[in-house]
Amino acid sequence: MPTMMRSPLPSRRREQGAATLVVVMMLFLVMALLAAYANRGLMFEQRIAGSYARAALSQEVAEGGLEWALAQLNGPAIDANCKPLAVGGKRFADKYLQINPADRSIALTLSSYNGILADCTRDAANLGWACRCPDINTRVPPAAAAGTDLTPSFGILAQAGFRGGTIELRSLGCTDSVVDHCNSSDIGGRSKQQMALVRFYSKIALVSAVRTPPAAPLIVKGDLGISGTGLGLHNTDPRSAGSLLAIGGTWSGMNDSLMQSVPGTSLDQVRVQNDPTLSLPGTDVFKMYMGAASPRYFQHPSLRTVTCSGDCSDALLTAYNAGTRILWVAGSMNFSSNKTIGSLADPVLIIADGDISLSGPFVINGMVVATGSLGWNNTTGNPSLINGIVLVGKGMQTSGAMDIVYQQAIADQLSNRMGSFVRVPGSWIDNY
Repeated sequence: MPTMMRSPLPSRRREQGAATLVVVMMLFLVMALLAAYANRGLMFEQRIAGSYARAALSQEVAEGGLEWALAQLNGPAIDANCKPLAVGGKRFADKYLQINPADRSIALTLSSYNGILADCTRDAANLGWACRCPDINTRVPPAAAAGTDLTPSFGILAQAGFRGGTIELRSLGCTDSVVDHCNSSDIGGRSKQQMALVRFYSKIALVSAVRTPPAAPLIVKGDLGISGTGLGLHNTDPRSAGSLLAIGGTWSGMNDSLMQSVPGTSLDQVRVQNDPTLSLPGTDVFKMYMGAASPRYFQHPSLRTVTCSGDCSDALLTAYNAGTRILWVAGSMNFSSNKTIGSLADPVLIIADGDISLSGPFVINGMVVATGSLGWNNTTGNPSLINGIVLVGKGMQTSGAMDIVYQQAIADQLSNRMGSFVRVPGSWIDNY
């Protein structure tokens, strides 16, 4: 009986099945590698998108911080939380800058921690910012915000400029709630914590409250009429040559015994009437001394409008106590209370865009400007005094006893220390 041969088909099928399994497994492996690569690319793109978002956020925060600091420099008195304070506060500029009224040079009063003067952290609960303006040498880093949400912050630094009246303002925008965490040299640590930091730099210049202060206690464009006890004018400062008066018209009722100038100086040398620079038609004495015509001057960032009816003394004193130094009264102004506004070291500039009426005893330390006429009446027997300068855009009439005492220190303050801070065009730089 012939021997039967086994068919090799089952073995071949097993071999083919094994080969198919290997191919399938390799395909699965390739697909897994492709999926892992695609996921890796997706994660990488997500990280890039997150970095761009954080960078954009820190840039917006840094730029906002710069604008905030500029507003604070032109703002009123504030408390430790950078909020306006009616009485007892200190202006941001006075707290952190030391401006020399003699030459406009600025020295910085720096905080002792990290060079940061003030800082703000986003307050999402109140849809705003929680800011801190600590006294010098008392600043410490703020507490970190609770939660895991992205909470940005910014810090303000400054550096003295090369020219008088200028500073370099710096704003650090950080995606962490504590700006000090970004303001460190540990770049690797910031990267691990995924913190974004942007620095904004901008030159800031001081625009004088009074560009060219008069070198005399009284400047009047029109005529000056004096009655009663008389108007006393005093200037013993040699820098201004003891000038007392310049008017574009003529005066009447002048009492020479009430005039006080540099010893040995003739009154004819220090009093000028029919001054051609004032009497020429179209001459704008406001622009001549203040640096701009009144409509443009009104745009001073640190200027504040005082609204009052009747006696404006209370409103003016309230504004001064709140830290405002350039006070603007729209229309005519009446000042008739026994009050003292300003000081020799921190004077006030009061501008009335119209006529001014002064009456009774008072003391104003600074400069009083009327775009219209000025009437001054004091028959009380008590002192009615302006330490500084009076500028009148039209004529002036006085009745009773009053004095204007020229103070060179006040003139220096008006020109070199008081005013508004503005950006120097083209000076800003961003640094990532």
